[in-house]
Amino acid sequence: MSSDGGVILVKQADDILGLSRRFAACFRDERHPAFVEYRVEDLVRQRIMGLALGYEDLNDHDALRHDPVMGLVSGRLSGSRANCAALAGKSTLNRLERSGQQADRYCRIIADHEALATLFVTLFMDQHERAAARIVLDVDATDDRIHGHQEGRAFHGYYGHNCYLPLYIFCGDHLLSATLRTADRDPGKEALADIRRIVEQIRSRWPRVRILVRGDSGFSRDTLMTWCEDNHVDFLSGLAGNTRLYDRIASLSAEVRDEAATTGRAARGFASFDWITKDSWTRRRRVVAKAEWRHGNRYHRFIVTTLPQGMSDPRHLYEQIYCACGDMENRIKECQMDLFSDRTSSHTIRANQLRLWFSAAAYVLLTALQRLALGQTSLETATCGTIRARLLKIATIVKVSVRRIVLSMPDMFPCQHEFALAHARLRRLRQAI
Repeated sequence: MSSDGGVILVKQADDILGLSRRFAACFRDERHPAFVEYRVEDLVRQRIMGLALGYEDLNDHDALRHDPVMGLVSGRLSGSRANCAALAGKSTLNRLERSGQQADRYCRIIADHEALATLFVTLFMDQHERAAARIVLDVDATDDRIHGHQEGRAFHGYYGHNCYLPLYIFCGDHLLSATLRTADRDPGKEALADIRRIVEQIRSRWPRVRILVRGDSGFSRDTLMTWCEDNHVDFLSGLAGNTRLYDRIASLSAEVRDEAATTGRAARGFASFDWITKDSWTRRRRVVAKAEWRHGNRYHRFIVTTLPQGMSDPRHLYEQIYCACGDMENRIKECQMDLFSDRTSSHTIRANQLRLWFSAAAYVLLTALQRLALGQTSLETATCGTIRARLLKIATIVKVSVRRIVLSMPDMFPCQHEFALAHARLRRLRQAI
């Protein structure tokens, strides 16, 4: 018996994307072939499937290695040797995650980090039948609290604890980059390297695509904005307010304040103007200001952008385009809370980065399942955690005979219709490959 019968849907999505196979291709295996029981692809698929099913610790795999459904999705119902289980245990998976830049006595599977970083952008483009005309890259950093003495451990004053500061880049719900960074470095300056890499990779395949980079005020750095302007990439980011900016919209602020006082309700107004700082910027840029008063308090906000005046009015630019980047917070929460990307408890940054990529791969797999098979269902906009709870965690009896494997599921469960529809859709897609 197994409690994870729904994972066969994830396996079908994995076959369509080729995610586990392509992820495993980013590793170099220096083990002696005569002593290899589990291929790199087997190890990678087992780890990603475990995270998708909610098994965050490697210790869980000492029991999962005997699970018949996990063996089924991995294509291994038994070990090739008498004393080996169908799947790998925690120690073998731990050696996979802890591999360094060079093979040593215990870790002989080496991860190519550049290839892994490139893979997520390739998967994003592969899921489009034709080149996109315009894409928006949302960039943000979040805290990943650490409790031990990991490499790169640093205290962050804003969050008030020791943490890493991973940098995420999304395009809608597509994850393009997840880079682990230390908390003593400015993410606004560090983001340029990842954005440059992603933009160059996308344009090598989609040369005419228009790209907008969107983020909060932490990314309104002159180096990043100048690079975007020089490379014909639009940007839209928050801008921290200061005395000079508040003085610049003093008349608008007074009008909005009087309106709020007269009506007794919140009031807001918008303005757009060219602006340059005293020291930090090298050129003038367009700034959009939102002046708002509520309950006698001032709530003014500013954004800086390359989008021209005639493209959109200030209100639309702020409320519809800039505020939409807040949805990225939900995507980051899914990665951390549903797929355990904050479990960076290994000693080295390299091992923790690999753990982050395994969680990112599980996120890509579940969102691909949603995109391919759950459209126009009750799970069309569900989170990864909800999909797991309603569609993957199904009690199943597995019967293995000489010629076939039969999965017996309950006659009734809440998402039975969604499961049957998803299975049919994925089956048709697999047959079309």
